[in-house]
Amino acid sequence: MNRKKLIVVMWLIGLGFWAMSPVADRKAPAGKPGAAKDAVKPEVLSGPVYKMSIDGIIDNAVEHYLDKGISEAESKKASAVIITLDTPGGMLDATKKIVQRFLSSKVPVVVYVSPKGASATSAGMMITVGASVAVMAPGTNIGASHPVMMPFGLQYQPIPETDIMMKKATQDTVGWVRSICEVRGRNADWAEKAVRESSSITAQDALKQGVIDGVVENFDDLVKWLEGRTVKLNHDQMVTISTKGSVVTPFNMRTGEMLQHIMNNPNVILVLLLLGALGVTIEIKAPGMIFPGLIGAALILIALLAPSLSINYIGLVLIIVGIGLLVAELKITSHGLLTAAGLAFLTYGALMLFQTERSWNVRVSWSILVPLVLFVAAVILVAGQRILAAHHAKVETGSEGLIGTEGKAMTDLNPAGKVFVNGEWWDAESVGGEIKSGDKIVVKEMNQFILKVKKAD
Repeated sequence: MNRKKLIVVMWLIGLGFWAMSPVADRKAPAGKPGAAKDAVKPEVLSGPVYKMSIDGIIDNAVEHYLDKGISEAESKKASAVIITLDTPGGMLDATKKIVQRFLSSKVPVVVYVSPKGASATSAGMMITVGASVAVMAPGTNIGASHPVMMPFGLQYQPIPETDIMMKKATQDTVGWVRSICEVRGRNADWAEKAVRESSSITAQDALKQGVIDGVVENFDDLVKWLEGRTVKLNHDQMVTISTKGSVVTPFNMRTGEMLQHIMNNPNVILVLLLLGALGVTIEIKAPGMIFPGLIGAALILIALLAPSLSINYIGLVLIIVGIGLLVAELKITSHGLLTAAGLAFLTYGALMLFQTERSWNVRVSWSILVPLVLFVAAVILVAGQRILAAHHAKVETGSEGLIGTEGKAMTDLNPAGKVFVNGEWWDAESVGGEIKSGDKIVVKEMNQFILKVKKAD
């Protein structure tokens, strides 16, 4: 056997021994022969299921609430946090903080768009795609995330791309939403379309297009649906959700958070603002009442300072102009033109009041706006008319109230005597010649409780 054959035989023998050794059963990483390691199994989370809820505008109060709830769920080693969601939109700053908290969470965050008829609109879409698991109930929708504007036609439309500030904001939001979708493995192209073109789709379409992970009938079914589901948390950490036998733990807003959330409702802000303006207007028209003006000023300050929503001051100016036109109707005969203009300015100003770059799709409800505007207009016109009439009415009390009042001479007045006026006897003096007892008289003036009277014509 020559040297080459000897080397080949020895190599084959060595290969055979290696194949029979336990080391051969280990799986080596690609590109690194011999550097095998054991596969890491996902951690199983079997703690309680935390239940939270978002109903209404996305604001700072909601962001604080979610942060506290997720932190407590982490401390209790919960199997998941389930957030039921129904929102028309809200503040972009708060939305970004919420999604950032989702991405850093140590427990899976499940966003469930429910109940039937609910929507994850605008900021709600961004929160949904940012969750560890995104689920929707049948009959819900998601999308319509473009900033909106309202031209004088009173129809909401996407802000055109020619608007420089909106173009910049839209581009920034598109990039952010796409990055979130890529982290979560969702359809980034559709998310971009939702921001740029206000695309909105149903739950079933969202599932087909890879926007969400499932469509589930109700909350109880969702808890069962999550059993055994493996999801990725931050830093590529994989966990398996185990909900079998888990206790559902509700986590509700604290009183302060709830009050702040209520104050951020555009309908509540509008009610406070218009009622406050109404009180101040009444005080201006009837000085000295104090109560309407004091309460009105307080309501206006609360409406402008308490909420964290941004106010569009053009809308605020239009509301003030609208009230001014209604007040002007009381003194200027316009055959209703000033009233119509006042109602138009009030309505348009109210609709514009929350249309800002920081708040997306935040608007007042027509069902609140229309009756409120009509109520304010009616009070200004009716109460204002009565206040003006009272200002011009003849005084009916005191000494001034007696002037012009008719009575009867009870004695001869030449010039002094007695008269009967308004059910009372008065000392009187005639200022127009002698007056006989029984003659009708009219009071001309009063001086130190002595009536100056004249014979009635």
